[in-house]
Amino acid sequence: MRIRRICAAVVATAAAFALTACSSAAAPSESASPSQGAVAAADLTLTTVDGERTLDAVPERVVVLDYASLDTLNAVGKSDVVVGTATKSLPESLKSYADVENVGTLKEPDFEAIAELDPDLIIISARLAEQAPQLEEIAPTVNLSSDSKNWLESVNERAVDLAALFGEEAAAQERVDEITTAADELRGKAGEAGKTMFVMSSGGKLSTYGPGGRYGFVFDDLGFVSADEAATADEARHGKEISFEYIGDKNPAQLLVIDRDAAIGSEGQAAEQVLDNTIVNATDAAKNDRITYLDAASWYLVGGGLDTTKSMIDELSAAIGG
Repeated sequence: MRIRRICAAVVATAAAFALTACSSAAAPSESASPSQGAVAAADLTLTTVDGERTLDAVPERVVVLDYASLDTLNAVGKSDVVVGTATKSLPESLKSYADVENVGTLKEPDFEAIAELDPDLIIISARLAEQAPQLEEIAPTVNLSSDSKNWLESVNERAVDLAALFGEEAAAQERVDEITTAADELRGKAGEAGKTMFVMSSGGKLSTYGPGGRYGFVFDDLGFVSADEAATADEARHGKEISFEYIGDKNPAQLLVIDRDAAIGSEGQAAEQVLDNTIVNATDAAKNDRITYLDAASWYLVGGGLDTTKSMIDELSAAIGG
């Protein structure tokens, strides 16, 4: 079976930019504080999943349990405010944060470690929504998850909103403009790629996502044609479990694949091995070299930050020869 792997080549530029931006910034420290110019330009109101939240001052110490927000802070040069994050599962593009305090995982926060850091702000994603009330007892806690029903617009809004909190709205907007341009270009040719199936491999099992679901923006926002219109928001987070026969029956012209095990560092059969069988190999996607293995960490762990959103769009563009 012929495959194409795009993750390393396409993401390299974005990842390098992210690492360069972070390494050039001051190392995270307790004494770090926003500049006077940033304070003057700061917008202290954040639009969160739960509505608007206005802070009393520009945060100087931030715990980030949402890699998309960490990616955005890194992209606009605000690494110095980050005093804690989930360091054990950091993707390569955010490895420069490995030395900040570890405060648990993206699903299980270490409340004691967070409290000891005395943060001014805690940023979480949907994975920690249920723990938000407990975290709120430590410091103002905001859920900055993107909206799966309006993904690209909400990603851009979240990024600009967060950057504006530190007076970096212009820097974020410049990056958002680049994302918008890339998305427009992709949207203009995505429909020509034929029926597309978005698949996740995890523990040897497969699931697919269609319009309206967790990765529905590939179809809803970016114009790809779904090979499986039935895989909708009913399986929004975990997808619709499928078999090899299901893939063969739908016969997609293109397969976009995420290897969840690779993203979380779990041992198991690689997605390429799982899909390397006679049924999948008989599909148009396999016969025409249209199986693309996306950068798992960007898509599964980080998706929604300024750097990763651009790299994700670039991967999709490369997948269809753009």
